[in-house]
Amino acid sequence: MKQYLHIIQKELPTVSEEDLITPIRQTHIDSLDIVVIRVTLEKYFGVEVSDAVWYQYQTLSEALEYFHNNKNEPIKSDFNEENELKLTDSIEIRMPQMANSSLSENWLLKYLGDYHWQLLSKAFNLKSSDFKDENGNRLYATFVRISYTNSNMEYFWENDVLDFEGSIDSYGKDTFISSIDGINQRDSFSRISSKLMTVFSVREASNNTIHKGIPKILSHKINELQKVPLFLNEYRLLNKNLLASLETQHHTFNTTDKIIIKAEYQINPYYDINGVGLLYFAAYPIIADSCLFNIPNLFDSVIHDQVKYIDITLYKTVFRDIFYFANCNSTDKIIVELNSIETNYEKIYLSVTLRRNSDNKIIAKIFTILEHPPYT
Repeated sequence: MKQYLHIIQKELPTVSEEDLITPIRQTHIDSLDIVVIRVTLEKYFGVEVSDAVWYQYQTLSEALEYFHNNKNEPIKSDFNEENELKLTDSIEIRMPQMANSSLSENWLLKYLGDYHWQLLSKAFNLKSSDFKDENGNRLYATFVRISYTNSNMEYFWENDVLDFEGSIDSYGKDTFISSIDGINQRDSFSRISSKLMTVFSVREASNNTIHKGIPKILSHKINELQKVPLFLNEYRLLNKNLLASLETQHHTFNTTDKIIIKAEYQINPYYDINGVGLLYFAAYPIIADSCLFNIPNLFDSVIHDQVKYIDITLYKTVFRDIFYFANCNSTDKIIVELNSIETNYEKIYLSVTLRRNSDNKIIAKIFTILEHPPYT
């Protein structure tokens, strides 16, 4: 089946001829790569493969042989832009939405996550607790990447009204990417722009072992992307340590694993663990910040040659990109590693890695830009 290798290599250049005949579990091909391969082959051969058939294959050659024997006309999307699934909402900023005299980033992250869940529920016509796989196991929309850019949090004031609009796309059967944007009614220059990506997963007895799953009900109203989205591809590459730098419209972050300084965090199960017993996705950046900001004179010591003194309490988040790779048990500790830091006084650029203390596994990479309000 090597005559079809080029189809896979167009999306995943690192897949070799040897990978076709090697058991998939023994190759470098991970679960997200498998999603890309499956979608690519289904579209090329015009054949949709059931989970029961797909998961019986041990090698890519076996899968290619099935597609070769059952090839059809290419699958065409019946998506119509007029039917695009959208959701709108308006939120008044009151005290629960505020922190440190500005919009609360912790609240915003939880709100965006809930918004993404609402888009999924609306698309599948299911309550969040009703998502299940074909074996009846409950499925969770597990966040694997969240990125947001916003005006300085101090530009959002008490009683301001934020108008949000969100839409969602899919890639394959279980990867969903939402775009959620908010505009301040009082000041249209105060904005929030975000992207969130989830895959469905089944929770095991330990938070350290969470496996991907496919919803039993596959019909939904979500636009299916025809090509691998950059948002997903960057995640795959970073997860494989193949992304030398992360290019954003605001800054180019070095993805180095160099450790400038590190700290240990003891999980607070009453605050950091969510309603189903997992480490809350919104807790990851807060854990990173709380550790770094509590190290005495950290920012003075690591950038003393650029700025004489930095009062970190004056800086607010204007950009965050969080890559989630694993979860963590509430009894474990988290190691926070500062990998890079740059500043021009107006802004501070941070790259941070979170690891499980029990096995040193990376559970997240976080890229952050903090801004000093010009009027402070």
